[in-house]
Amino acid sequence: MKRTLTMFALLACAGAALPSAAGAAQTLNMKPGLWELNNRVSSSDPQIQSAMSEMQKHLANMSPEQRQSLQQMMNRNGVQLQLGEGGNIHSSVCMTREMIDRKTFPVQGGECSQNVTPLAGNRFKVAFSCTKPRARGEGEISMESDTSYRGRVQITSEERSGTVDMDVTGRWVGADCGGVKPMGAPKAK
Repeated sequence: MKRTLTMFALLACAGAALPSAAGAAQTLNMKPGLWELNNRVSSSDPQIQSAMSEMQKHLANMSPEQRQSLQQMMNRNGVQLQLGEGGNIHSSVCMTREMIDRKTFPVQGGECSQNVTPLAGNRFKVAFSCTKPRARGEGEISMESDTSYRGRVQITSEERSGTVDMDVTGRWVGADCGGVKPMGAPKAK
């Protein structure tokens, strides 16, 4: 179950990473502050769908202490998390101006590399590879404005030999992050 929760954490952080990864190729017009992310995770593989369903059940049946421990781990990584039905992950992330200007992939808990290719308009192709957990992904995002983006990414877990699709939307809530702390800088290579 620990690997499942680690993959779950990667999924939540990957949605937060998409707008920062997109800016690596050019100037990113994105407001700093609190961002609300809505991720919908799905898979055409029946085994993965079953595992995701089991994970949802496990999370729903967590004791208050276990749920608090998971939330604290996510908070330490700069993500405030809410679990929804049917593979939905709702999170809040604080993006500072420095993070946006740094233009690096802010995933926590592992070392990740990225490759960003600008496409027409405000669209970007994003590919990444992480060592902890061992996973890779690629997809496309579109910056709709400095307060909104959407994207789709396919993530393959090399530990669990499975692929999930993640549709993500990001919406700027405001300049004040409140109690959500910014994600830390990625680990040096």
